[in-house]
Amino acid sequence: MKRTIIQSAARYWWLPMITGLLAIGVGVWCLASPDSSLPVFAYVFSIILAVAGFMNLAFSLSNIGRLTGWGFKMFIGIIELICGIWMLMMPEQQMVGVFIYGVGFYLVFVAITAICETCMFYGDNSFWLTLLLTFIICTLVFAFIFLAGPIAGGIAVWLYIGIAFICFGLYRIFISAKIYQVNKMIN
Repeated sequence: MKRTIIQSAARYWWLPMITGLLAIGVGVWCLASPDSSLPVFAYVFSIILAVAGFMNLAFSLSNIGRLTGWGFKMFIGIIELICGIWMLMMPEQQMVGVFIYGVGFYLVFVAITAICETCMFYGDNSFWLTLLLTFIICTLVFAFIFLAGPIAGGIAVWLYIGIAFICFGLYRIFISAKIYQVNKMIN
């Protein structure tokens, strides 16, 4: 029996919660210690990216034949895993340069996929849809501000990227709560 993507995702409601908490943690870290060295943030980002890719890949592989749309999650997982490992294998100075732009483009990419994900879960114009889209639009705005001048902005750059990570983390936590409610209704 083929399961819809919503039914399969509902079983794994805790995955968005974990990624949301990690994103909030990174956002708070950016705000709390903007003077920290960029290489530490670059390594942390690379590791988180590789772990997120592995989780998306494992999710899609475990649902081949049972889940419609598993290929999209597999594609995302492969890209995240390759990029995370690739960044970890770079020399430190080059990794920092890639990190500065990579983090901005990554946030834009995940925010756009999150908009699609939100619209898939919510077909009506509800409070939750508005709340989730607000967090994602904030993520996009702050990511674009970050990309507009990542090196010239100095400390302000970490303010923008920190807020973007926190907004994305809040989105992931709220969508996890809604997926948990769907899981309770299904089971």
